[in-house]
Amino acid sequence: MSRLPAAVGRLDLPDSARAVLRRLATHGPATRPQLGAVLGLSRPTMSTVMPELMKLDMVASTGSTRGSTGRSAVVYSLAPGAGHVLGVELGATRVRAVAHALDGEQLAASEERVSTRRRNVTEVAVATAIELCEKVRAEIGAHHGPLRDVVVAAPTRPSTVGEGGLQPDGVEQLAGALPVPADVPVVIENNVNCAAIAEHRLGVAQNQPTFVYLQVGVKIGLGIVLDGKLMHGAHGASGEVSMMSFPWSPTEPPARAGLEDYLGSEALMARCALAWPDSAGPVPKDAEALFDAAARGHSAARRMVDQHAADIGRLAVGVMSVLDPGLVVLGGGVGQNRLVLPEVRRVTSELAWDTEITVGALGEHATVLGAVHIAITRALDRLT
Repeated sequence: MSRLPAAVGRLDLPDSARAVLRRLATHGPATRPQLGAVLGLSRPTMSTVMPELMKLDMVASTGSTRGSTGRSAVVYSLAPGAGHVLGVELGATRVRAVAHALDGEQLAASEERVSTRRRNVTEVAVATAIELCEKVRAEIGAHHGPLRDVVVAAPTRPSTVGEGGLQPDGVEQLAGALPVPADVPVVIENNVNCAAIAEHRLGVAQNQPTFVYLQVGVKIGLGIVLDGKLMHGAHGASGEVSMMSFPWSPTEPPARAGLEDYLGSEALMARCALAWPDSAGPVPKDAEALFDAAARGHSAARRMVDQHAADIGRLAVGVMSVLDPGLVVLGGGVGQNRLVLPEVRRVTSELAWDTEITVGALGEHATVLGAVHIAITRALDRLT
């Protein structure tokens, strides 16, 4: 593909202009008086800042509004020249690539289902991600300024924490092979951490300073937000509940990552096949079919769902006992199904203390949206 506009570093701007740029990116369009009031900038300062930002194609006028006094004021927003970011998701069943402007507006998106549910990133997933990025970048073209940052959400530890954090699962290959200019920063972030950030910025955890995002699906994982910041830990492995040894039994030794083997959807369906009564008809082919049957009132399916939800509740209690979050958000292919909520809530109230537990608002798009918003934050930090 042809080389498109590259990233640029920190702009040579006064602090007042940087503050205006960040405010428009994070809070949307505003007038000069509104910006001056919230940022504590005088009218003469605003009269200097706005033309400067417009000359750089970072800010544009987008109409006008009339106030209570009858006077009209020009409304400003980020201009296309401010640039955009790219978020890439390597999921268990899908690969996604999306481009957003720095104010969060989606500009282009593409996704493709992958046939395997393998836990590691495969060569097929890597090739698919490269193809989708090429497609999205071609759609963007040169109409939305430079690409400023790329975040790849993957089932691995972040590349920004310590050394050797990435697992040998193909993610490193992707980070170096993406079709983006060489000077555009590309980082890897854990997929569950990304989903937690999305729920914090856009979903059910807005204005919640301390919460956890508990993903239960093909894999399990935990995203932790403390005092409004994502927790990574010394090795980038905070929230890796999948690594918990299991079971704790006097007769059976615990296995490394045994809890994920027990709580993942593959193990759920294996237990379902063993416990499914002959009189209940065909065994559901996957977790989605099991939950669909439970929603229709199938007694055997509902029993399996409730048992699994109780196990999720026990994991939530373990998380609560360590972190004491103000909110537990359930996500993932299984966790986001509202059928699990009653039993998870029952178990946590029985074994721990009252804590709000709910299902995420962003569904299957939480991870890629989180990747985008992490990229936007990184880009704005460099620009402003």
